Amino acid sequence: MIKKILATMILSFTLSFSSLSFAGELGQSMSTLVKNFKMFNKAENQSDALKALDHMKTAALDAKQVKLKKHDANAPTSDTLYDQLLAEIDKTRILVQVGQLDQAKVEGKKIALVKEQGHAVYNPH
Repeated sequence: MIKKILATMILSFTLSFSSLSFAGELGQSMSTLVKNFKMFNKAENQSDALKALDHMKTAALDAKQVKLKKHDANAPTSDTLYDQLLAEIDKTRILVQVGQLDQAKVEGKKIALVKEQGHAVYNPH
């Protein structure tokens, strides 16, 4: 009896710690994404812009590892939103690579829109 209770407590603790770990990783990835989006918008040269976009892509790929449960059946899945986010980062990166930093910053606003959409679906606070 005590072994069952102890095993249940350990399992519960492990699961709660695991979900907190994922939440922490997701929060850190989103924080990195926001920080580097600001850096991208302030970038005055191709190198700084590309560095910020690379950090955003890495953060989005890390965040994609955490599977989020949607509360609305009609809402896009987290994978769909991450794929959209990554596509926008890639489109913006191409513009920077060809020397169109100002146009890239206009295109980059779509990154924020996708992020805001994901926040509205998965963090409706």
